Amino acid sequence: MAPFNCNLCGAYNDLQQFATEPASCACGSNVRSRALIHLLSMELFGRSLFLPEFPQLKGIRALGMTDKECYAKTLGEKFDYTNTYYDREPRLDFTSAHPDLYGKYDFILSSDVLEHVAPPVQRVMEEVHSMLKPTGFFGATIPCNPDNRMREHFPELHEYRVVRLGHSPVLINRRRDGLLEIRDDLSFHGGVGPTLEMRQFAVAFLEPMLERAGFLEVQLLVDDVPPIGVVFDYDVSQPLIARKDPFALGPCARNQMIDLWSAAGDRVSSERQRAEVAEARATQCQEQVQLLGTKIGMASRSRWVRLGRALGLGPDFDA
Repeated sequence: MAPFNCNLCGAYNDLQQFATEPASCACGSNVRSRALIHLLSMELFGRSLFLPEFPQLKGIRALGMTDKECYAKTLGEKFDYTNTYYDREPRLDFTSAHPDLYGKYDFILSSDVLEHVAPPVQRVMEEVHSMLKPTGFFGATIPCNPDNRMREHFPELHEYRVVRLGHSPVLINRRRDGLLEIRDDLSFHGGVGPTLEMRQFAVAFLEPMLERAGFLEVQLLVDDVPPIGVVFDYDVSQPLIARKDPFALGPCARNQMIDLWSAAGDRVSSERQRAEVAEARATQCQEQVQLLGTKIGMASRSRWVRLGRALGLGPDFDA
């Protein structure tokens, strides 16, 4: 059995075992998405928070590369975050240059996307690097093959289209030298078209590729985090953080964090004052009860009360 609390929604789950791709929580999260949010939380806040617990910091600007809805929606509520797509709006093609967006983002997320982009994949990593702020970072999960070999399925891809021929899809490609290729040994992840697998990565190649793109440090998540359902027994996707420089909050986000801290302090102070008033009232009531008890005790010992009790008259203090 594998009990855990999902860090995307907080729900408790108890599984027989973890699978590679299917969701293992009702919110739609799997090992990869939970690992990505864990790394994001560690990078932003230095601790592994559940996603609903993230502070709302609209001063943090971020992009998603076709992120899962199970965490994209909440990220949009917490940050100035936009989830982008290759094939629909809001559309953003990371294989093209976007100089107007260079240096604009605190982080960019990519969950199992880089294996689908057209070659060369290096230009996507370079574009992500350019779009990040000097202290920004890239959070990703990247499927890697177990034998640790980098495989580029279509190294000569240039002008191409995936079409259906008979009962199966085929790829038609005109190479840069003009030769025409037709390939039917295709693998798709969850559909056809943009989900075509272009390559299989190898863990040993990830760090050098990201460093060539300009990243100074790459951190791979290799240890399980069982309490939040991150167990890699049946998953070959590698979660990682690639940094330009150590992350730091910008001035706007810092001010928002200070405001949140100040507001939290005010709430604690207000709660403390209410607790003190309640305690004082409780103490006052207790003192009044004790005083009343004392007066009743004194009255019950009065000779007039005793005389009245003997005659069957007056109050009965022992009732």
